[in-house]
Amino acid sequence: MEQQKERALAAALKDGKIGHLQHWLAYWQACVEIERRPDLRSRYQAALASVHTTGSRDDPAFRAAMTELRAVEAEARRAVSA
Repeated sequence: MEQQKERALAAALKDGKIGHLQHWLAYWQACVEIERRPDLRSRYQAALASVHTTGSRDDPAFRAAMTELRAVEAEARRAVSA
């Protein structure tokens, strides 16, 4: 997380645009929301574990887990932007 923040800050300074920092802040808020809510955290951790135990990206379990990860992240983003 710290490295991502540093990259966003460096890009913002280089470009002279705050958008990089805004994007990182939105990402950080969603991560905090996932950790804050037990329902999202357990779904996220289960999907992440499934991603890491599949043999390839062509595995249907991999695709299902990635879909679940995206769904959890989207729900977290909606929660913090409401």
